[in-house]
Amino acid sequence: MVIYEREDDWVMIPQHNHGLLSGDIAQHWNPDYIRGTERWGEVNFAIAQHDRAWIDLDETPFWNDKDKSPYSFIDFPLIPKLTFYKKGINEVEKQSTYAGLLCSLHYHSFLIGAKEPAAIEFSRQEKARQHRLMEQLDLPDNEDILNDHFLMVQFCDDLSLYLCMQEPGTPKEEEFSWFKEGFRQRFPFADGRKIVAEWADSKHVSLRPFPLASESVVSIRIKIVKKKDILQFGIAKAYKDTEWVKRTFTLI
Repeated sequence: MVIYEREDDWVMIPQHNHGLLSGDIAQHWNPDYIRGTERWGEVNFAIAQHDRAWIDLDETPFWNDKDKSPYSFIDFPLIPKLTFYKKGINEVEKQSTYAGLLCSLHYHSFLIGAKEPAAIEFSRQEKARQHRLMEQLDLPDNEDILNDHFLMVQFCDDLSLYLCMQEPGTPKEEEFSWFKEGFRQRFPFADGRKIVAEWADSKHVSLRPFPLASESVVSIRIKIVKKKDILQFGIAKAYKDTEWVKRTFTLI
């Protein structure tokens, strides 16, 4: 679950909805900036489905008693999270070997340097999966196009999180720290510069340099769960009974 707090409520977004938003962003990518176009359908599938591991976990949100907030993808307990990570990658791989490889690389990147035994074992298993899939696809270890596609998975994920993890229209100086200085990925078309996002207003986000084919409208379904309802009914019922709201953004 992607969440952030407001005075009277929690904005709550299922991870898979955020993943679908990532895929929506990717659909608008400038075709001049795409390498390996014969695999573009599989790349887009990986981007849109990269967080399907969370579908079951987010069906009923969990309350974090220690922090007095709903659990988010950041603080969710590690071992069940890793179990569902593996399930999600398996499901993507069944549909597309190449997309499964991209999702494995993506999830493995979260745990680089992790010290927990469960994280180390997950990383070992995913490295084995990556080796198997690369052999199956007959890809060399230094496949540049694979790295380009992996960067696109990461970037579309990060831009979608930028749209989801903070209130639309947030001033630059108050943005979530992950994105305040620009996104971590560096693409050849940007001449090594980071892409920087900034809210122009509550509906428009500027991107510099601009990676898309043209100004693009994207949307996501969210829930705005009242704190008083959580207090009265508990997080599970309050979330279930809250109506969906559609947020729409224009990337400029």
